Amino acid sequence: MRRAPRICLFIGIILIPILLIISCRKEKTDSSIPDGQQRVRIRLSDNPVNFDAVYVDIQQVAVQIIPDSCRGRGDRNGNDCFDDDEFRCSVWDTLDIRPGIYNLLDLSNGADTLLAMGLTLQGRINKIKLVLGNSNSVVIDSVSYPLSLWNNNHTVTVQVKGHDIIEITPGDLQLWLDFDAGGSIVRVSNNHFVLKPRLRIWVPAQTSSIKGKVLPGTAHAVVAAIANGDTLIAIPNHWDGRFKIRGLTGSSAGIFINATANGYQDTTITNIALTRGGETDIGTVQLHQ
Repeated sequence: MRRAPRICLFIGIILIPILLIISCRKEKTDSSIPDGQQRVRIRLSDNPVNFDAVYVDIQQVAVQIIPDSCRGRGDRNGNDCFDDDEFRCSVWDTLDIRPGIYNLLDLSNGADTLLAMGLTLQGRINKIKLVLGNSNSVVIDSVSYPLSLWNNNHTVTVQVKGHDIIEITPGDLQLWLDFDAGGSIVRVSNNHFVLKPRLRIWVPAQTSSIKGKVLPGTAHAVVAAIANGDTLIAIPNHWDGRFKIRGLTGSSAGIFINATANGYQDTTITNIALTRGGETDIGTVQLHQ
């Protein structure tokens, strides 16, 4: 009985270093972001249009990184790491995506999807670049039309500012990219459509949202929110009339509900208060004939 405490103490002395080694190894193994790198996530949403579908062929996503190691360098013009708007020490890192065709109208009413993710060199994100394929189309009244690319340009580049990026955890960054379907489709003639992509970056925590319900569904309403000089669109769900518009800026907004079918009257709602990072529910709007 007298030896038991000594044995326990001896075992404890042996186990403590082993546990510390295992803990250190586990901590090192669990770290999925190597030193000198960062993880970047890009989520895709859509400002919709009153079509049946808008199919966009996205083949590649890359980000331009200004490495931390190059900050503070200057050129002969007094610029920091760039000359003629091109950063001499920048690098392009390609992110992992599921290349293929995305229906932008699936990404409306508050929905988004993870478009791209990957590890990049640690530094400031300066630009996002999308490379588009040729399998783009739009469906209107159940008829599919090909979407040719404007000037046959397969590359779309978006400038990124510092406040456009959310840091989930140190070294783990996320951005939201909105593809304006309505503003990106140009009708050249009755059966000829061109895709001229318009994209913007928005941050949920720095913008506001409006949600509600528009009935009846037979009115085929289109909801437009006007705030701070911008107009964002939502198409209410056909089965329950719910809609959500995200990415609004400013302190107030106006709503215009365009009833497009069956003789229903349009409706306007003004002076809707917005809260940065918050969501305003306008309730149910009943349209009348």
